[in-house]
Amino acid sequence: MNSQSAAARILVIEDSHVQAKIISRHIEGLSHFETVSVHSLEEASQVLDSERESLFAAVVDLNLPDAPDGEAVDLVHSHGLPAIVLTATFHDDVRDTLLKKNVADYVLKSSMIVLDDVVDALARLYKNQSLKALVVDDSKTARNLVRGLLENQNFQVLEAEDGKQALEILEAEGDITVVVTDFEMPVMDGFELCAEIRKTRKKDSLAIVGVSGAGESSMTAKFLKHGANDFLTKPFEAEAFSWRINQTVEMLEIARELSQCLGSLSTPQKS
Repeated sequence: MNSQSAAARILVIEDSHVQAKIISRHIEGLSHFETVSVHSLEEASQVLDSERESLFAAVVDLNLPDAPDGEAVDLVHSHGLPAIVLTATFHDDVRDTLLKKNVADYVLKSSMIVLDDVVDALARLYKNQSLKALVVDDSKTARNLVRGLLENQNFQVLEAEDGKQALEILEAEGDITVVVTDFEMPVMDGFELCAEIRKTRKKDSLAIVGVSGAGESSMTAKFLKHGANDFLTKPFEAEAFSWRINQTVEMLEIARELSQCLGSLSTPQKS
């Protein structure tokens, strides 16, 4: 096994041998990932202890015979792996439990179709590990909340407490992919920050997502007019935030690919 594939193995934790095989084959058939399957908490612990360095993420059945209350998710997190959870039942209590465990995503075990969502989530997590996100907010509590949500999605996260500091970080760190900025901040607010960023960075090179708890109905339009790619109203649901951030980054990647494609087409070919 080469080093590239070794760094992209997925741990599948599922007590049903048949379902584990189906999940593994689906992941391997639709992606570059390899899989290793285990069927109990004990087996998962052994693999994590011996093969952690070769594992990238885990797909975890929420309820195992020897781990009926999601202990397998806790085990995976204790080893620093992002987890995508499979659950046969879903209600508010289950959702709250999953969010408290800081899972990267959760999927209902309703049909084979959901495995496509699992593969998509794994691919996004794999891409995100090389991407930097900047959180801009004068509230440390708010920054910690957004940082946690971004880290759950495998982003590298930087922080700034106002727009001026954010610009300094952006100048020093030229490879930041997405900025999540609050509106109300001292020194320089979110609108001013967006406008300053857009003087040097276009929407296809850096994404900006505005957030605000202000009640203005025009807040979305104002952020977008100042150069943001998207806007979220506080308080937001964790799933909605993660989905919107990932969608924004994916649109950025599509725009970059299209720009590169058009650039290659416009380049004169040597005879």
